[in-house]
Amino acid sequence: MSFFPESFNPRDPVVWGLDLVALDTPDGIARFMIGTDGTFTDSLGRPWYGSQLLTLSGMESAINGLAPAGKVGMAFLQDPDGPNVIESLKEYGAAYLDGRPIDFFVQPLAGPHEFSAPTAPPLQWARRTMRTMGKTLSGPLQREIWVGFEAYSEKRRTARRIAMNTEGHAELIGESNPSLEFLPTSEFKGTVWND
Repeated sequence: MSFFPESFNPRDPVVWGLDLVALDTPDGIARFMIGTDGTFTDSLGRPWYGSQLLTLSGMESAINGLAPAGKVGMAFLQDPDGPNVIESLKEYGAAYLDGRPIDFFVQPLAGPHEFSAPTAPPLQWARRTMRTMGKTLSGPLQREIWVGFEAYSEKRRTARRIAMNTEGHAELIGESNPSLEFLPTSEFKGTVWND
């Protein structure tokens, strides 16, 4: 079974794919095209708005004590005479997106002609949960707004730790077990015998 529809061959000599992301907001779903300028209308008639100023970080995992996270952001230059975009976002508050899904799609295209007339719908390959909104200020006018999301292994960092002693082992197997009673509690170095 292939991830792609039967009508699409990913091994064809000319194949395109668009990175798409959809944010489920209280005001409706906001659809974006990552790293490509313009507007794309998918085969279901939904518009996706793109810009090279949109960025998507890598998908991290909970490895080596890192809290897994990622972010999607947009850089822009603040118009000194226009309304302050950052201040407008602050009015929504931190709970505006917290706990809502963010979905990631790939749009398969058999060639450049399908950008204006796609034959296959976007294929969802991941769903994460949005947690934060933030901003980065660089210089007097350069700004970035971003949405942070958790990774697939978010729950790993909050898992209860079970110590490998008699009590912890009893939690695992559901009954008392004295087998770890004499487990060394410091680094044990044996004696080397010379005959």
